[in-house]
Formats: sequence, structure tokens, C-alpha cells
Amino acid sequence: MVAAVRLVFLLDVDNTLIDNDLARERLAEASARVLGAEPSRAYWDVYEEVRGELGYVDSLETLSRFHERYPDAPADALDRAILDFPYAEVRYPATVEVLGALWLAGTPVVLSDGDPVFQPLKIARSGVTAAVRGNVLVFAHKEEHLRDVARLFPADHYVAVDDKAAILGRVKSHWAERVTTVHVLQGKYADDAYDGPPPDVVARRIGDVPRLLGRGDGLFVFEESAGTAQRRRMR
Repeated sequence: MVAAVRLVFLLDVDNTLIDNDLARERLAEASARVLGAEPSRAYWDVYEEVRGELGYVDSLETLSRFHERYPDAPADALDRAILDFPYAEVRYPATVEVLGALWLAGTPVVLSDGDPVFQPLKIARSGVTAAVRGNVLVFAHKEEHLRDVARLFPADHYVAVDDKAAILGRVKSHWAERVTTVHVLQGKYADDAYDGPPPDVVARRIGDVPRLLGRGDGLFVFEESAGTAQRRRMR
């Protein structure tokens, strides 16, 4: 029988632990250098096409479609520019420190959307996989796999940290009081309207999360009960 971990942190990656907007800017600059302006725009059109169809970014599928449609483009140079991008360089400065602080109170787990091949590699290259000691889960649509998450990482309580309020709302609707949701206001989705329950905690940046939740030999999670803010000590 698996003993439940008392507290598990479920952390998004893109624009939560790494600056994905900055990565996208640098990748666009790299593709323009390799392809030229017009073919580069065509590549990013294919990127958006794939993301729209699948609901997540799939770099391998994007490259495959682009090369099929533009066979004269420099394939190897573009592949290396996209697939060898140094994601550790766009990791938020506080990320590793934050993950270390969360280990004092529970078990940090990366819970990410994305393709099952490149996204785990990207997370590893960012240095995040090592910081969470290999606790990385990648699903095409992670909020549809919360039962799987609970089987893999059983806990008395979860803390979900994400830059997308809509995802946090769906997680809260599924787990209710079993989860504390933390909205990190980083990246292009920071101002999106809430879809469902509002987050329990709002952080301006990932570095604020341990301070807002509490730290030291335990951790406080903040919850709303009958309109009154309460806090419950975990662990």
C-alpha cells in the first residue's frame, strides 16, 4: 500500500518556471536568421496551426509539416535552432530556489501540457527536472488527468501553481477543497479572465510563492471558508 504524501505541489512550466514568452522571442529571431523573414513567418504560421489543432505546442510536428511544405528550406539548421534551444537560459532566476523551498514542506511535481516527446526534454534541459528530482508529468491536456496525477502522487492536499487562470479554475472545480490554487501573473496569459472559481492565492512572480504560502518547517495554505480567509497548517 502506498503511503500518501501529505502535501504535493503541482507546478506548470511554461511562463511559470521558465519564461516561455522570452524563449518564443529568441526562437523567432533564430528562425529568421536561418530562414529569412518570409519563410520564418511561414514556419510560425505552421506552429500556430499545429497548436490550434492539438491544443498544445508540438515542435516535432511543426517542423515535420514545415519541411514537407517548404522542402528547399535549410532543414538541419532550422531543426537545430528549434530543438537545441538552451531553455536553462530562460528559466526564471528564482525557480530553483523556490523548488528547494517547496521540498521543505512537501513534494514538488512538474505537471505540464505538451507533446510527450519534446516537452520532457525541454523541461530537463531547463534544469527543472533535476530540481524536482525527476517528478515530471506531461499530458496533452493535464486537467483531464487529475485522477492519474492522484494515483502517481497521492496526497492529503495539493497546491496547483500555474500562469493560466482557466486551468486553475478547472482544477479547483475537480478537487474543490482538496487543492489550493496559485495564479502566477507571468506571461501573456496573466490578464485572462477567470473561467470558474478564482484562485486561492495570487502571486506576481514565481519567486513570491514560498513567501505567500509560508515557509520554514511547515507551510500554510490559505483557503476561503464561508467568505472568511482561513489558513491551515500543512505538514
